[in-house]
Amino acid sequence: AAGGGPRVAAALAPASAALGDVSLAEALAAEEARHPSALLAAAVGAAVGVVALGRGGGGGGRCAASAMLALGRRRVRRMGILAVVLLAAVAGVATFAALSAVHSASSFVLRVGLGRRPAASPTAAAASPSRLTPSLGGPAEGRIREASAATQAAAFGFGAEAPEAEAEEKADWWRTPKATPSESRWDLWPALPIAPFDRRVTMMREVIPGEMWTFEQKQGILYVHVPIRMTVYRMQSRRGLFVYAPVAPTDELVAMLRELEERHGEVAYIVLPTVAVEHKYFVGPFARAFRKAEVWVCPGQFSVPVQLPLVLLGFPGGERLRILPLAGAGGWEPPEDWAREGIEYRILGPIGKDVANGAFAEVAFYLRRLKTMLVTDLLVSVPTEIPAIIAEDPRALVFHARDGPTSAIETSPEAMSRGWRRIALFALFFQSSAIDAQPVADAVRDAFASQAKDLGWGGLLPWTFVKQWESSFASLRGPLGMGGLVVAPILSELILNRYVTSDVWPFVEDISRSWWDMERVIPAHFEGPVSARASDVRDAFRRAFGEPPGPLQGLGRIFGPWPGPRPKLEDLSYLRNASDFLAGLGIINPAELTTY
Repeated sequence: AAGGGPRVAAALAPASAALGDVSLAEALAAEEARHPSALLAAAVGAAVGVVALGRGGGGGGRCAASAMLALGRRRVRRMGILAVVLLAAVAGVATFAALSAVHSASSFVLRVGLGRRPAASPTAAAASPSRLTPSLGGPAEGRIREASAATQAAAFGFGAEAPEAEAEEKADWWRTPKATPSESRWDLWPALPIAPFDRRVTMMREVIPGEMWTFEQKQGILYVHVPIRMTVYRMQSRRGLFVYAPVAPTDELVAMLRELEERHGEVAYIVLPTVAVEHKYFVGPFARAFRKAEVWVCPGQFSVPVQLPLVLLGFPGGERLRILPLAGAGGWEPPEDWAREGIEYRILGPIGKDVANGAFAEVAFYLRRLKTMLVTDLLVSVPTEIPAIIAEDPRALVFHARDGPTSAIETSPEAMSRGWRRIALFALFFQSSAIDAQPVADAVRDAFASQAKDLGWGGLLPWTFVKQWESSFASLRGPLGMGGLVVAPILSELILNRYVTSDVWPFVEDISRSWWDMERVIPAHFEGPVSARASDVRDAFRRAFGEPPGPLQGLGRIFGPWPGPRPKLEDLSYLRNASDFLAGLGIINPAELTTY
């Protein structure tokens, strides 16, 4: 808007004081018709209209739709190519900076323009058994049915059991992207345009019958897709549900939760346990779907390039929104329900060079009655088996099953498993010792010769896998492939190793003492739940950061932590180089120690 002249500036000036005024949205939309550069004002008008609607303004949705549609249909031909390009660049920055505005505006444009789909009924959701995954034990409640990665594989025609004629008929299934079921569509994907974009199939798993459930979707970029998991706990001291780390509230997911609400009470609490945008941007829409729930968020929330109030980032306003208090910091008191229920939490952070404008923070919760710890990104356990939510649309597995850009397409179970293991390496290390990156010219040449152009990216696969690549995955499984918890390498190398003494070890030692009777951990990514004790959590951090400071440090060094997953040093080199580069620029603090 700064380049739009005094007229645009004057139009935008009262925006902050009149967010509930629908007439302002109308005025901003009309201003666009008289001034080409006021297209930006029209975008702000859309945001204002959305906020007005959220606060009860009856015309807000119409204003949002008309203002946003104006961006695409007016005066573009008069502006010239250069102006269009510049506007596109500014719009990209504006999208990132005003996340909630894009959330809401894109949602209303799509819903007003295409018509609001009715919410999927419980019966409709039940009709798709591929959405539902097995419980750990005991009878499944209601219609929660069993499926597995093998079932998914057979359903998509790459299982060994498929009849020969059927296999031949499905030989080219990978060439065509799967259609998005209407109940699984996520209209707000433009707010954070990462895969699988609008296709957010949900799989529900009953972890403890009648007590706790997980809901998995997937998320990623460049076919590096991993599960993203929400956990729901049934409260015992009162009727109601406790939701940790919400995922996309599609019609399918909402229908699943409505069924749980009928049996166990309404969603009472929604917890955002991180500052990470890939988790944060679901919370506003989720809270609007469950309007009676209190929303508790991790401290240290921020936006870039301008720090905005949480309400302008899509979160609900008023008494519904609360910040989880740091120990001894005052502020809101946690609900009394949590104390009666045995719901406890510990906060790591906020930590960072500038905690006001880009900190890391995460909140671990403990459900004492179920002896279960919930974490988001800190800890992961990498499974050997393909997660069912990834096998649901296996094109990403095919993409990464290739040894190089000109390799033949394989869709056997072995190839799919190979694709999953390679996805895990990319997700955790970005670039590991398992690959040889190609020069740009060679990558472009091989893309033209690729047999996999129908998988997308023009056939581009700018690397080849080395012969010993499997040793990198084996290191993530630990000795004898037993599995276990590992501190996420991206965090251990770029963030946590700067605050080991001041923040990480106090946090780890606290949860190890306080939650000594722990039996399982449920991370938000990769495998979950994971059978683990408090000592297993502590050992994962000992493998990453060495022994905690204290009188027994020397003794700990002699005996060491229990063997478990430990990344190869060669696989950490890319992240360590990035760490040194960012520290050299002064963007992050220097590392306190060398990990592993």
